[in-house]
Amino acid sequence: MATKRVKKTDVVSPSSAELRKAVEAIAIQPKSGKITLLTRKLFNVLLAVAQQADESGDTYRALLSDIVANSAFDSNDTALVKEHLRRMVSVQVEWSQGTSSQKPGRKWGISTLIADAEILEDPATRRVWVEFSFAPKIKKKLLDPVQYARLSLQFQSQLRSSAGLALYEICVRYLTNPSHLTMRETWEWWRPILSGTPDTEAGDEAKREYKYFKRDYLRPAIAEVNAVTNIFVELIEHREGRRVAEIQFRVTERKQPMLALDEHPNVFDSTLVDRMVKIGIPLKEAQSLYADSEENRIRAALQLTEQRMRSTSLPPVRSAAALFKDALKKGYAPPVEDAAAGAPAAARAVAGGVAADDPKARLMDEYAAYRRKEARALYDEQGELEREVARTSFENDELPALGAHLRDDWRRRGLDSKLADTAFFDWLARKTWGEPTDGDLLAFTLSQSRAA
Repeated sequence: MATKRVKKTDVVSPSSAELRKAVEAIAIQPKSGKITLLTRKLFNVLLAVAQQADESGDTYRALLSDIVANSAFDSNDTALVKEHLRRMVSVQVEWSQGTSSQKPGRKWGISTLIADAEILEDPATRRVWVEFSFAPKIKKKLLDPVQYARLSLQFQSQLRSSAGLALYEICVRYLTNPSHLTMRETWEWWRPILSGTPDTEAGDEAKREYKYFKRDYLRPAIAEVNAVTNIFVELIEHREGRRVAEIQFRVTERKQPMLALDEHPNVFDSTLVDRMVKIGIPLKEAQSLYADSEENRIRAALQLTEQRMRSTSLPPVRSAAALFKDALKKGYAPPVEDAAAGAPAAARAVAGGVAADDPKARLMDEYAAYRRKEARALYDEQGELEREVARTSFENDELPALGAHLRDDWRRRGLDSKLADTAFFDWLARKTWGEPTDGDLLAFTLSQSRAA
């Protein structure tokens, strides 16, 4: 089969590319099918490929190896890419100006993310290409936008949740706005945009309770964006009486150095599929689970399952695959701590090594107390099974390194011990939001000043 015209997008570098993403394509609402993290990432990479094209045309192409970057894919391992291209052709989304307000002159539309896609191999070079196109109605808006946000695909590669990537895209748009405030909308409007799940497919509990949306999507997304991107995001809640009715975000640019970014970011992490197969999940099902789920939730569920399988103090696991799928579905596995979750661990060492009257030491103590309070609120919102998983993870990961007195206190009194209570919620805060950065401390100081 003859291929379409060759463009300079034959070779694209996702790690260095910058994407001009049309505002209509940022706050997109799924109407049928789910938009996962990988769907968002792949869509952005394909947009960047098309925007770099040096000729106009209906079809765009790039090497499969360039699209998936360094994710251990080869020319014969295309199942995950095919699955996501399938979804991008079938998932219906609403395009808007990023607001629910129906003002005169505004346009609304619905389409799929891409119109079609092909994967084909060049018989002469054995190189594998991806060809794709966009729906004619939205193509010009996507490829030559009038209003757009500049997105870094390198920051995108560090984000590990669909909510985090969606929030980053929305907030970057408002970074240069004089007010630094995003649009103000009902939390129900934000839910499908950040979760990537249509309201028709969300559980009744998820649609009814703001606290679950805040716990499962808002808090993790804000923490992730603040940890690994060049912006700092703050949640603003607008209440009607005691009820949170509307939310928006304040966006500022981070001044301190960012975490070290991977120079070779990947779109797909196929090692997660390998780990699922090792615990007894068939390859095809593992690929489907990977396509349907957030990477961070898969990592957390895998870590929980693998730790439980290694435990010698608990009964043997009857079905590792069943345990993993239950943890993945219900989301009760504690987050995995890694470089993308926070900043270097030097912060605690610095605080511990300064005199008690040092202002930074006092600030660290105050911020630690604030984070323990936030971690306790998160813990209190969870069900008993999730709490038990968190306590077990604390016992396995943190308790052995603590002093004998504290270990005894925990085993005798649990969270009734003030010492054990402090250690547990310090640990839960680190597991959830990572180590505090200078930017976090600055934002905390400013918030305390405003409160005063």
